[in-house]
Amino acid sequence: MVKVTVIIPNWNGKEYLKTCLPSLIKQSFKDFEIILIDNGSTDGSVKFAERFVNLKIIKLKKNIGFAPAVNLGIESSKSEYLVLLNNDTKVDIRCLEYLVKAAESHPEVGMVAAKMLNFYNPKLIDSAGDYIDAVGHANNIGWQERDGEKFNQAKNIFLVSGGGCLIKRQVILKVGLLDDDFFAYFEDVDFCFRAQLAGFKAWFEPRAKIFHVHKATSRRNQGLTEYLQFRNMTITVIKNFPPKLLIHNFNWLKILLVNINTVRFLATQGYFKEALKAEIYILTHLLNILLKRRKTQSLKVVSDEYIISWVLPKKITLFGLFRNGI
Repeated sequence: MVKVTVIIPNWNGKEYLKTCLPSLIKQSFKDFEIILIDNGSTDGSVKFAERFVNLKIIKLKKNIGFAPAVNLGIESSKSEYLVLLNNDTKVDIRCLEYLVKAAESHPEVGMVAAKMLNFYNPKLIDSAGDYIDAVGHANNIGWQERDGEKFNQAKNIFLVSGGGCLIKRQVILKVGLLDDDFFAYFEDVDFCFRAQLAGFKAWFEPRAKIFHVHKATSRRNQGLTEYLQFRNMTITVIKNFPPKLLIHNFNWLKILLVNINTVRFLATQGYFKEALKAEIYILTHLLNILLKRRKTQSLKVVSDEYIISWVLPKKITLFGLFRNGI
């Protein structure tokens, strides 16, 4: 049994795999396997990947989404550590080594984020971990900022990016897999929030570097991306925000206002159908989401104050709503 399983979902990403897979083969850390979950690619991705030894390929007939594909990879592995990796990446030669060292040095940590750098301009940060604010917006820490001393400090964070992180299997056993219903986007936010509620910490390891082509896949279908991001953001809030966080600083009202205004904003961008579809999904699946909320909240062993301390406050103004949309 290997110590690490690298799980890579792929959909028509042959051109990216030409960089990603060779960078993994060169790793200084050797005790790992690669599982590629191919979501029905038609660009020759599978044929290309078959050239690599010690690589397991799960071939799917259609695109089942990022979250379900990752879950298939997790269920097909037995290793102590799971590294989730986007296909549009290049991994620094010591990345896995440093991810494992961080995991082993911090027993309280369940998830370790790599420093993700812009693929085309490595001087810029793509992600130094992720954050979430009081209305559910989640984003990459440091995105498009210049790399430097600020991002060279290993530290606790709240969320890790599913595009380049290590997860201990014990977290999966406690809080479950990624939520298949998310399909893609926010599945990592939801998972990390559940893990934090259950008492697992997250860590940023700047020595573990990954070079990432930002949103290479999502640009192919912007309408679907807008729908999933809006829908899944709302589901994440409903499932994970503890009661005191919802009450704190009238966050429940801010969430409602932002939700309504997001529909307006997306309509101005030509995505009214996608926004409406997201709202309809929430209403028709609300009972199931609330059942998931009950299960998620039952995991909670940390205080509401701890969660509130990590969630960034959100200031809402009428001018800001109409100017920025969300």
